[in-house]
Amino acid sequence: MSANKDIDALLLQIQTSKKYQELNLPEETLRNLLEQELARHKKPVEALKSTRAKLHNIMAPYLGDLDYSQAGQELQNAFAQGDAAVKETCQSFLRQHDSTRERLTYLDDFYAGIRSVCGQPQSVLDLACGLNPFALPWMGLAPDCQFHAYDIHPARVALINEFLHLSGHEPLAEVRDILVRPPEVAADAAFLFKEAHRMEKRQKGCNRGLWAALKVHFLFVSLPKRSLDGRRDLRERMRGLVDSSIDPRDWAEQGELDFPGETVYWMRKDG
Repeated sequence: MSANKDIDALLLQIQTSKKYQELNLPEETLRNLLEQELARHKKPVEALKSTRAKLHNIMAPYLGDLDYSQAGQELQNAFAQGDAAVKETCQSFLRQHDSTRERLTYLDDFYAGIRSVCGQPQSVLDLACGLNPFALPWMGLAPDCQFHAYDIHPARVALINEFLHLSGHEPLAEVRDILVRPPEVAADAAFLFKEAHRMEKRQKGCNRGLWAALKVHFLFVSLPKRSLDGRRDLRERMRGLVDSSIDPRDWAEQGELDFPGETVYWMRKDG
């Protein structure tokens, strides 16, 4: 069987599997993973097993998620009640995922720190965004800020677009695998929060190419200080990841912002 036929056959197995058929994951992601794993494994069955393992890490079901149909109704109700209800509902969403839950205790300081570096951006890319767009009420962005969000979960993207629309922003969230197709939109700032280390598990060294390809003035990369169970100190490893992902020719200035649960590494491009 040819490589293309192998990929098509394995792709169909994943798309029709009980675990993934309802998620409707983008084909570009599945093909990219299968191509990588078929190059590493002699037998298609081994490539499929490895692809499933990487998909599990990418989707991170153990980190938590929303009931999206219910969440849509909650959003509608909140906006009908006013700003306080909207913030309360957004907090409840952010509380559902480990990576956004712990940030709730320092959310205002987190975005104040980012604004202290880049000012008030007029355009933002939220990369591999997860539930982070629901922190919009705390970001301090201008009402006319162009907020682009990218994720591979279609139901999540649909809810984010509904939220952006109700918030008075253009619904610019998009189903896109940023490793396969880095965004081409030029922006003042890009956010990549608590995802770069997980992306390295999918494809070692992928961050270097992605970061260089971004057409942004500032890039903010957040990485955890400790493992999910709290037992391992990850700071040295995370700093090493950032150092290996930066080409000094691409970035004119770098710095760090320190928060209780994470470190934000920031970089500025010339021009």
